[in-house]
Amino acid sequence: MIASNRQHYIAAGGLALLVALAAVIGNVDSTTSFRVCFGVLLFIICVVQLKVAADLYKHRNNLLLQLFQLDSLSLFVAAGAIASIASFLFAFSEYDATCALRQPIILTSITFMGNLLIGRAWRIGSIISSTTTFASSGDEIDTLGMARLKVMNVLSKLSQLGRYVRSCGREKIGTSNSGIRRAITFADSIFVVIVLLIPQLVLQIVNLSVPGVRMGSVEILEGVGKGQYTCESRAGPYVLIVGIVLAAIPFGISLLINIKSKGIPDNFRELDKIVASMMSSFWMLLATLPTVGMIGQTQPNARAYLLAASVLSFVLPLSYNIAQTRLQNVMSTGRARGNANSKQGSSIQRQTKRTSSSSSRSGKAQDDLQLLQAAEETA
Repeated sequence: MIASNRQHYIAAGGLALLVALAAVIGNVDSTTSFRVCFGVLLFIICVVQLKVAADLYKHRNNLLLQLFQLDSLSLFVAAGAIASIASFLFAFSEYDATCALRQPIILTSITFMGNLLIGRAWRIGSIISSTTTFASSGDEIDTLGMARLKVMNVLSKLSQLGRYVRSCGREKIGTSNSGIRRAITFADSIFVVIVLLIPQLVLQIVNLSVPGVRMGSVEILEGVGKGQYTCESRAGPYVLIVGIVLAAIPFGISLLINIKSKGIPDNFRELDKIVASMMSSFWMLLATLPTVGMIGQTQPNARAYLLAASVLSFVLPLSYNIAQTRLQNVMSTGRARGNANSKQGSSIQRQTKRTSSSSSRSGKAQDDLQLLQAAEETA
């Protein structure tokens, strides 16, 4: 409980710092100076995120970490880093290219993060839960549980379709992936993630390829902000609104399939972490977005910074709560267990020499049990 509160304080403090820096960086008179400061800040944030992704890859052989799907966590943080650095494009409203690219890159990256949350929750649920959980009758679960069951079944069908495609039709749909423990690979989960990303990809491809829809740079010729540049589309804000909705849907689905369910330990569910991240984002957006609307085009530097802060307020809490804290817990647990094991190393070696093959197998089973227990502790 104390650790959770500390994480919330750190996240809230970081977001408050972003808002406070807006008063300094956003009011820099020189556009060049602002872009330099702004770019350096976003570059540092991006490097920190990539460092977390690199650490996750570095510890890919850590069995405790593998239980929490290392590959998906690395991609999750990397997608957040892409969205973070793409926020720099808000500072270049006078170029058509930057106006056209910032929306597709940011929304696609955020949608990908949400889809990864879905893929990870579906995969761990399919692996840990028994097949009887997914075959439960409607009388045994409530309405929310039934909705979760339907979503899980749809995702399972998608993964089976992926296996059918990868096997060139040799593996039939509905004839595999059964048993008490379902064999769900990383390829299965990433196929589901990519399929769920298709609607956003199609929308953003249309956004980039159709001139009447694509964002472009427009000079303000009169009124407030005269002489400044803004990004506008002849199609209006409708494409942006649809893109935001498509980016939000995966997070709603991830909340649904992370609810408490039979057969899945609470420590493997990420509902609390996702909710905490979204609450942090909500309070931050409650401050930034109305401010953006009030300043309009009068302060382009402050506007760019606040829009970037809005993106970061969504990306950073998720990266911290989902990946960074888990990595820290696993590494600290691994070091503690490594120190404990090293103190007993010589005695274990002497005992190993005198054990039979059957006792070795029993010891291996005991180690696996301890490993699973340790993984649940680090969740």
